[in-house]
Formats: sequence, C-alpha cells, structure tokens
Amino acid sequence: MEKNKVSRVCVTGGSGYNGCWLVKKLLENGHTVHPTDASKVGLLKSLPDADSKLLLFQADLYDPNEFEHAIQGSQFVFHVATPTEHNPEISKVSLLISTKSLISCCLVDLSYY
Repeated sequence: MEKNKVSRVCVTGGSGYNGCWLVKKLLENGHTVHPTDASKVGLLKSLPDADSKLLLFQADLYDPNEFEHAIQGSQFVFHVATPTEHNPEISKVSLLISTKSLISCCLVDLSYY
C-alpha cells in the first residue's frame, strides 16, 4: 500500500488483538476501514478518525456470504479472523470452505477496477 494513497480496506476479525492493531494503523494512515466483527467494537470506535473512516460490518466466519458487503469496494482485504469458539462439530473443512468463499468474494470484486 502506498503511504500517500488512501484506500478502502476490509479487515476480517478487526476487533481481535492483531486485527485491532491493524485497523488502528490503517486509520492512522488515512484509510477507510471495514472491520467485520461488529459485536466487540468499543475499542475500535475510540480510535482516532473512527467516526468518519470506520464502517462496521457483522460477519460470521462460518457464513462466508456475510463478508461480501464488507469486501465490496475494498482495494485490500486482510483476513485475520480466527474462530473463537472451538466447536468439534464444526470441521476444519467448514473453515476452509468459508475462506475459499471469502477469497471468491475478493476475486469477484476485482471487476470493480
């Protein structure tokens, strides 16, 4: 990402430890950020420029279709989400399918450019 070029960026898992740090750095550099964990956003909302450059989206890691709206129009996507509920009934295959669908959303959105 060019330092002076402002972009729209999607960060999956934006309220997690790594995601929150990434969102903070992106906002500091003037980017508009779309984090996808709207349930835990207290810290994110308190970041500088969050009121004007932070657009919150709720997306479930196990339902890849929910990421489409957050990704739409983004020039970059950082996929740092990780499951927090370790449920043995939900297989690794489900997570792989979800990640594949998320990547597909990114590829479909390339037509935007």
